[in-house]
Amino acid sequence: MKTKKYTLILILTSLFFSCEDYLDKQADFDVLTEESVFDNINFATSYLDGAYIYLISEVSAKSNNSDILPGMIMSDEGYPGRFDNGVPEKYQSYANSDYVALMDLNSAVGQRQTPNFVSRYTQSWKGIRTVNTFLANIDLLKDTDEETINGLKGQAYFLKAFFYHLITKRHGGLFYIEKNLNLNDPLGVERETYEKNLEGILADLESAINLLPVTWNSANTGRPTRGAALALKSRVTLFAASPLVNTTNDQQPWIDAAKAASDMINFANSNGLYTLIDASDAITMDVGHNGADLFVAEPEALKNYRSIFVGEGKSKALPQEAIFMEVNDNTAGGGGTLVPLPRTYLTVGFDIVKGNNGPLNIGATANFVAKFETKNGLAIEDDPSYNPQEPFINRDPRFYNAILYDGIPWKVTGANPTNGSGKSDLAVVNEEGNYGLDLHDPATAANRLWQVRNTTGYRIRKWIPNGFYLDKGWVGELDFYANNMIFRMSEIYLNYAEAANEAYGPNGIASGASLTALDAVNKIRNRVGMPNVNAAYSGSQDGLRARIRNERAIELCFEGFRYDDMRRWKTAHLDENKKVEFLEMRWQGGASELYPSGFSYENVEQNNLRKTFNDRNYWWPI
Repeated sequence: MKTKKYTLILILTSLFFSCEDYLDKQADFDVLTEESVFDNINFATSYLDGAYIYLISEVSAKSNNSDILPGMIMSDEGYPGRFDNGVPEKYQSYANSDYVALMDLNSAVGQRQTPNFVSRYTQSWKGIRTVNTFLANIDLLKDTDEETINGLKGQAYFLKAFFYHLITKRHGGLFYIEKNLNLNDPLGVERETYEKNLEGILADLESAINLLPVTWNSANTGRPTRGAALALKSRVTLFAASPLVNTTNDQQPWIDAAKAASDMINFANSNGLYTLIDASDAITMDVGHNGADLFVAEPEALKNYRSIFVGEGKSKALPQEAIFMEVNDNTAGGGGTLVPLPRTYLTVGFDIVKGNNGPLNIGATANFVAKFETKNGLAIEDDPSYNPQEPFINRDPRFYNAILYDGIPWKVTGANPTNGSGKSDLAVVNEEGNYGLDLHDPATAANRLWQVRNTTGYRIRKWIPNGFYLDKGWVGELDFYANNMIFRMSEIYLNYAEAANEAYGPNGIASGASLTALDAVNKIRNRVGMPNVNAAYSGSQDGLRARIRNERAIELCFEGFRYDDMRRWKTAHLDENKKVEFLEMRWQGGASELYPSGFSYENVEQNNLRKTFNDRNYWWPI
């Protein structure tokens, strides 16, 4: 065999985990032959570890950069307010679904680097090549037990399936490469169909499921487990069953997706590793008119649910429903903190980075916020108790975890913040008759517009604990954690609910399962104290479909799901999903019967921010 040489500098910068310890291993090897790499268990393991460098999920970014959730912009979830360094142009490309412009971005002035959202394509191919090389040579290992080899192979098959799902769900069928090409190999290979690529993904996942352990020992904590492979299979099969791919609505893909989710649920129930956190006390929050919890940054009754996402302390508190998580151990301010700075910067709310030179300040659109039900379990348009002139009161408890609205007290920075009032001020006209401090004053000098702008009337609270802020560069109060979850049980139950409803109807049960579609979605609602899906929505397949889709929007909001959900459902082109609405708040001089809070509220469409999405935008070009 021709001898090949490698220069390996394997730095494991960000791995994934499902337990407390973090994978943080580094090894430098120079000029090693292929035989010497794969004849040594430590070298071979380190070679495979190199593939993790290329693993970019929907909640992570290449090199821990900040541009990680543009799907929020491309869907109906949010819109940015940053005015600096060419970012408006880049995000306008996202909003306009201008994929070619995004892929052509370079280091020119005003453009910066190619967005990480696009980098998933090239990074995934690098990962696939690394994994293929590993699999082609793993049999060279000697004097290593079968269990160890199986664990390594299982990781490789999982990673390959993960990489391929990332790129095929955006670009469609590509080439499912089983063996790396050599320099002299012909390139005249025809592009495969998505269905052909799916066969390869599922075959590799079956290998991963059969080879990966249920848990790892402490020395290997953080590597994908059998549960992670089962969760990925659930996600992949649901995508393949959806209208974007399953254009004829063939029932077999839905049956397959229901079974894949059911298999993961049964697996979790059998070993007790992954269970939904009981946060049913959240429904007891006093969030009525002038309620005691209505303007509290961190309500006590919401703590259990909120701990899934954020909390105090530099050590992550791993939620029991997390199947696979990102370490995201980027340091800031020299403090060695375990906060996900990429996500934090993108979804930052209120006055956290206003003094910093890189605030992003993405706000939730008012039309997306309208999807949160009332605590009675009804859509706001169906609940006679809902008053649009008091839009913040008596909503689904998850509203108070996800959304930062006007009047919430929030710790301010000490670096001459634009808003030093100690509370979010998102009104157009506030109680003092002034322009809201979280909106830039029209008279603000052009060179200061980067500091503040809110284009939606809401900010995002889900990923920012009260007290986290950056006041200068990377320096600030950083004694907090955020959990970047790749898979959690909530998604699996919602996957099952959707697939089972399509295959069997609201009250049908998949083979081998114990839940109906309605049971599964109710488990997600009940765990925050929300009532079961109202009978008005659950009596038909069509009715429950709409409610399941809404439930996914609420439970998984700002976690990187929405854009791909809208694509696979083929709803992204609908008018309702392209508009950007701003919650316009104006002080009316005091409380009255018409305006109980003293403010008027109106969702006003911003025609100049309207998003673009047509049939051709459902698949990305290469």
